Amino acid sequence: LVAACLLIYMSYWLHSKSSADAWQRYIKERSSAALASGSLTGIAVLSFLSIFREGAETAIFFAGMASSITTSDLLIGLALGAGLLVVAGFAMLKLGLRIPLSAFFTVASVLVFYLCFKFVGSGIHALQVANVLPSNVSQLLPEIGFFGLYPTWETTLPQLVLLAAAVAVAVWTRARPVHER
Repeated sequence: LVAACLLIYMSYWLHSKSSADAWQRYIKERSSAALASGSLTGIAVLSFLSIFREGAETAIFFAGMASSITTSDLLIGLALGAGLLVVAGFAMLKLGLRIPLSAFFTVASVLVFYLCFKFVGSGIHALQVANVLPSNVSQLLPEIGFFGLYPTWETTLPQLVLLAAAVAVAVWTRARPVHER
């Protein structure tokens, strides 16, 4: 479970970095062609694809969380999300508000990391409760369910490895020159 979650997070990060240039070229070429021809349908399809690509990746992570929450919490979350989308859409279309993409993707990355971190802890804890994995409890370790933190070494150590990997990726990304990012 830990390895799978780490692989998913790293492959998401690597995929987004490796194909970012190709994706940007594709979007630029298609948008130029759609604008040159005046094709409203082409622009609409291109907009849909651009948003759908990011939304689908996020939805996959949220789908894994749906089975561990109550139906009422799921419905409240869906309603809040839809409401925020309506407000954001209104602000962008009617008020001309622009979303800073760097900040948006930073928040999205933090959210994906949080979900992976919590899934690792909660998944291992569930296997411990089912007596599939051993459980070595320590009074030194906190229990914070919101973060998937449980007072066992089997849950804490993989989360620390995941945290170290995330810090290493962040430091490596920041250390590269701006023109390479």
